[in-house]
Amino acid sequence: MATNDCANRRTLIEGLAADYRSLDATTTATERELAALQAEHAAPESIAAVQERLAAERERLGEITVEGRAAVDGFHAVCAGEQLPPPPWSSR
Repeated sequence: MATNDCANRRTLIEGLAADYRSLDATTTATERELAALQAEHAAPESIAAVQERLAAERERLGEITVEGRAAVDGFHAVCAGEQLPPPPWSSR
């Protein structure tokens, strides 16, 4: 039973890590889009829309980070001795 639980926890962590990496790439692209709009003095509504989207993306990254850290802590508590690769949110 513990082996299955550890496998499920590992799968959850891997899914969160994939979501984080994908959203991190999207957030980076949104940051570049915002910078370009600001450099070209785009319409304030356009800039505001991108700023709002960027804020939502950053908020979700924070949520994934919290979920991921909790999942890793749970994994270590239940699956002592098993190793995980460093999650992408550990560097933030």
